[in-house]
Amino acid sequence: MNRLICALLVLIMLVLNACSSQDKTFPIRMIAPWVRATAPGQDTVAGYIRLQSSKAARLIKITSPQAGSVGIHRMSNHNGVMKMEELADLDLPENQTVELAPNGLHLMLIGVKQPLKVGDEVTLTLTFEFADKSTLQLNAGAEVRDR
Repeated sequence: MNRLICALLVLIMLVLNACSSQDKTFPIRMIAPWVRATAPGQDTVAGYIRLQSSKAARLIKITSPQAGSVGIHRMSNHNGVMKMEELADLDLPENQTVELAPNGLHLMLIGVKQPLKVGDEVTLTLTFEFADKSTLQLNAGAEVRDR
């Protein structure tokens, strides 16, 4: 029995070590993704995330099975009037954090298929493109939070 426990502990340590070494070399980090809960009757909602890339990249596409479409938007103030515009893509400079947060860059989930309640999770698939035109697709589970 002791041999079995020791073998399992060694196996767990090897798996954890492999995972942690992969995390250090993985080019994109997605940090703290979250989506606002929907208001009654609302089918459009904002989402937020921090992104870091170890090499220059662009976020070129986002999808979610829980929404008809997902876009990248930017809020800006023009002479005291808030304006929102959709971006075709989003540059991720090498070794810098790009924050999508309230009142700035953010995701817009449009055509949300059912109300999103606090505690739910929204699946987001983000597609990134690098200078050599290679792409990387990553999934994120975004927690639904209160407004």
